[in-house]
Amino acid sequence: MIERTVIVRPVGHFLYGFHFRATRFGDIHPVVQLFQPLYVPRVHPPFGGMPEDHRSGALNLSSSDPGVGRKLIEALGGDMLDSLLRIDTPDKFLVWADHLGFSAEWPMFTHALAGRRSRAIHLAEERIAFFEWLGATDGTPRTANIQRLRRLICIFDSGQERTNRMLRTFERINVRNNGIEPWWCWSPVVE
Repeated sequence: MIERTVIVRPVGHFLYGFHFRATRFGDIHPVVQLFQPLYVPRVHPPFGGMPEDHRSGALNLSSSDPGVGRKLIEALGGDMLDSLLRIDTPDKFLVWADHLGFSAEWPMFTHALAGRRSRAIHLAEERIAFFEWLGATDGTPRTANIQRLRRLICIFDSGQERTNRMLRTFERINVRNNGIEPWWCWSPVVE
């Protein structure tokens, strides 16, 4: 079994793709849908990252098999990929993330990206209250999270330009860490 990743290009605020499994008989099956926002800190694809040849843009499931591309298209059938690619705005992402119950901080960063900084601040304040309720004391990870959230509130409060700079920085770091720089393009949702 060979695990590989296919990334849909170009890459914007969201990372779309699939991890595939190839059997020894040459069958290719999508295993996991890969869909993550890049504008949040520390985004890592599951299974340890991209295939060895990700920088060239090639998917090398079996270099001796000329039908790999056809097999991938047949395995996807269009529906799985289409359903992911329809989630292309912050608002659509919020519906998806809320439905699946992902990280509590993803909506905060998504609202900031969409220009709803007051909503992002409110969510950050709720997280601070939650950590304080848990009993954050000096030197604990909860205290560090509270300090980080207070810094984020200051950034959100200082305007959309500074917020966009921070989100772009997070994207750039995630893109570099995942090895997808050649395919990434930043464009602000709100100026």
